[in-house]
Amino acid sequence: MSTETPAYTVERRDGNFEIRRYPHYILAQVDVPGDYRDAIGAGFRILAHYIFGGNRRRSSIPMTAPVSEELVSGPERIAMIAPVLEETLGLPQHIHMTTPVTREVVAGTDASGGRSAEVHRISFTMPAAYTLDTLPEPDDPRIRFREVRDQRVAVLRFSGRATEQLEQQKIRELQAWLGANRLQPRSNFVLAQYNHPAVPGFARRNEIMVEIG
Repeated sequence: MSTETPAYTVERRDGNFEIRRYPHYILAQVDVPGDYRDAIGAGFRILAHYIFGGNRRRSSIPMTAPVSEELVSGPERIAMIAPVLEETLGLPQHIHMTTPVTREVVAGTDASGGRSAEVHRISFTMPAAYTLDTLPEPDDPRIRFREVRDQRVAVLRFSGRATEQLEQQKIRELQAWLGANRLQPRSNFVLAQYNHPAVPGFARRNEIMVEIG
């Protein structure tokens, strides 16, 4: 069973770099305070619970790829991946999970009103068959939805097991390519990963993505 990914068209290809246009997709998102690894794990569990039936319909949502993670208070936007889930028939209704899952970092405040630890925004992409009206309502009130339309992005594709250091290296490479092509980023940078964690590094598909005009 193949994993659903958001539809897009390629406007330009230059080696491992691409310019793509995504016509439409919907994200389920949750904000989680904490450091990089803890926030990703906690956010993933919250959203996975939703797609595995933690909603008013007790529906399971098919998973898609990639899972992405975005840093919104810093210089990069990052993504990670989740495994593919089989669709289950019968009751309760099962909704396939999609990817990406994204993580953004937003500024938080502590009890005294000062700046606290980072807050990370984790996102799963919902399957294309759903609309904002047909997605089941989450049990967890922290989960919200964001609809994206007509998004133009620059992408750098690479293999390997993603680490923070590798992400930063690839972000710098994409920044240099944007500068050489006189393109301006309009968002944070995202790391998107498309594979199950068990897939070895040499076979993994990763991407750094950023919205452009």
